[in-house]
Amino acid sequence: MGSENFAMPERGSSSFGRRAFAAGVVGAVAAAVLPGAPAYAHDDPRPHSRLIPLTGAVNTRDLGGYRTWHGRTVRWGRVFRGDALGKLTAEDVARLGRLGLHTVVDFRGPKEIAKDGVDRLPPRTLLVNNPVLDAAGDAMTDAITRALATGDPAVLDELLGDGRGAALMTEGHRSSVTSPAARAGFGDTLRRIAEHGTPLLYHCTAGKDRTGWMSALLLTALEVPDRTIVEDYMLSNENRRASNESTYAFLRSRGIDVELVRPLMEQRPAYIEAALATMRAEYGSVDRYVRRGLGLSAGTIPRLRARLLTR
Repeated sequence: MGSENFAMPERGSSSFGRRAFAAGVVGAVAAAVLPGAPAYAHDDPRPHSRLIPLTGAVNTRDLGGYRTWHGRTVRWGRVFRGDALGKLTAEDVARLGRLGLHTVVDFRGPKEIAKDGVDRLPPRTLLVNNPVLDAAGDAMTDAITRALATGDPAVLDELLGDGRGAALMTEGHRSSVTSPAARAGFGDTLRRIAEHGTPLLYHCTAGKDRTGWMSALLLTALEVPDRTIVEDYMLSNENRRASNESTYAFLRSRGIDVELVRPLMEQRPAYIEAALATMRAEYGSVDRYVRRGLGLSAGTIPRLRARLLTR
């Protein structure tokens, strides 16, 4: 990255900006991709078919199959969550085409898209950009990228040492519930799922933090238990394991302490639990959050349940 001067954000930067930095770290370092796998059948209800095997993305999966408190099941093949789709192969695009996607929502900001590429999608798929990053987040992403490039341990330790990395992620997940920028992007996506048709896929860069909260929000609205929501959130660690190990090897080769970065690269139950707790503390229930926090109509949740749940 060179030795140009750059401005570090002040301690008083918005909490969502600091979370945006955390979300962008994965895109700031080298990452491997998993090899291809057999084709995915979107009408196959078996749990092992949840992951969509792609060469150019590692964390794209079906959100179907989860049971609600009342014994209903989230329909397979309706909503998908994923990581960046800019490096898909022609075979990957064809595989997505077999899912019958109506809409893809991209939560990435302009810098992420410039780095990793515009989504490669099947013909006639509507692409919607709902960025949930902000200027402070971009500044922090730039700072960590430069720190990784120079291998300056003091910079990384100041940002992430003594538990600050995990605290950053926890605070950031709380902010993803309350930040106006986040609420606008996630609210529009929830409305599209309820009103405009599925199958729909939403994603960010790594498919774990922004995408993780969007998934938790949707599953909560569908009355899926928190324990199941946490399990879905933690699947990103399994799907990203090979990619993360490649990244850690790269960091070690630069003399960087991997343990400083690990809290940002890997999911912890406390992160998503903090977001769910914040939603309930600030708004009382998911219904009030959808109406007051996201500004959606009272009919949004009933429409989601009618569209996405079995009878």
